[in-house]
Amino acid sequence: MTAAVSPVMRLVPVLRNLVRTHRLERADPARLEPERRRRLVRLVRHAHAGVPRYRELIAPETAAAFRGPEDLPSLPTLDRAELHDRAPEDMLADGFTTANTKAGTTSGSSGIPITIRNSERDLGYLRASYLYDMLATGLRPWDRIAYFRVAPFLRHPLERFGLLRTFHIDTSRTLDEQVEAFLAARPTFLVGFPHVIASVVEELERRGLRYRGARRVLFGGERLTPTARARVVGHLGARCHEVYASVEVFTIARTCRLGSLHLRSADVVVELEQEDGSVVPVDGIREAEGEILVTRLHSEAMPLIRYRLGDRVAVGPADCACGRRTPVVLRVQGRSQDRFRGHDGREFYADFLTSRVQDFPEVSRMQLVQERPAQVTVRVVLAPGSCASVTDRIGSAVRKAVPGFDVVVEQVSSIAPEANGKIRVVKVLPAGADD
Repeated sequence: MTAAVSPVMRLVPVLRNLVRTHRLERADPARLEPERRRRLVRLVRHAHAGVPRYRELIAPETAAAFRGPEDLPSLPTLDRAELHDRAPEDMLADGFTTANTKAGTTSGSSGIPITIRNSERDLGYLRASYLYDMLATGLRPWDRIAYFRVAPFLRHPLERFGLLRTFHIDTSRTLDEQVEAFLAARPTFLVGFPHVIASVVEELERRGLRYRGARRVLFGGERLTPTARARVVGHLGARCHEVYASVEVFTIARTCRLGSLHLRSADVVVELEQEDGSVVPVDGIREAEGEILVTRLHSEAMPLIRYRLGDRVAVGPADCACGRRTPVVLRVQGRSQDRFRGHDGREFYADFLTSRVQDFPEVSRMQLVQERPAQVTVRVVLAPGSCASVTDRIGSAVRKAVPGFDVVVEQVSSIAPEANGKIRVVKVLPAGADD
């Protein structure tokens, strides 16, 4: 009988996994690769033997012959739609049920909210991964941690001793309520969506308040323009780090001290799918770009193999001067389904347009919206003191990039986030939709 998930956070599994994570993070490729290979083979055979859906998808001879990352293309991909539509029992391994696993639900920014279920062992590793990310970016035991998110985390026993105290900034509340909660918490370490933290900083500035208690800010979940990032870091006087992560697959990459976004190679195996369906492995030698497929190596209750996360990503060589010998994520270009359509019906990724807009230092926030083919509305929030005429120059730059498009640039005071608190930088509206 598989044990039920504990209603309180268990520290021993977290600390044990924290030690293991630290060891693997520092391992050279020659030591890391055999362990990754063993874990991947074990995961594939565990999924085939114990998960009803994978028993349908993977032939017995394929599972038996599987030897490592080079064999991943022989396996099917798993996309959000299937994970959303399938009953939990189809995706859970033998011995696991909705009663003895804990659900985690994605923010739904893709339009398809996904619920992933974790065992107590999965949670021990997940929590260790989150803690390691924060420790690696400068967290100290006596820091006051502000989490900007809708749902709070479980409290942990160390808080009784004044260590790693957590404060929940509920992003479903009004901006005024978030600011008041922030000021009451007096945090020294901030974790959350960039635009949510930026909104709090902007409101503090509007009130004439300057908060200088923060040492570190850990951004994750969405992109922020360089101007807005500089404004947040400048106001707080804090150092900034970033993670690329998701509810389904934990942390995929984290910035080093030099700002490079390194893959967490001990935790995930990444492939990049091309337009023609071929797959390029991420080998740390060459640069490659495509739709990311992620295999989560630590997923006991609900294995995820070749999971189509929905992002288009560029990954470069493992040559960062920081000394870490893992590949570097060069760009996370946004949802793969956010593709603009031209007059001729051809679709293209819109992210090359975002760079045209964010190249203007006056732009604090932006959103590119397409309501119909060959049309784009560029919404920009300008930094204080910016000349309004910059919108004309932005329009010219975008029109030059997409000749023949109907381009409108709107200066707005704010950009509304989605229900999950994120702002979609590129947004394609379905025909007939009312934004």
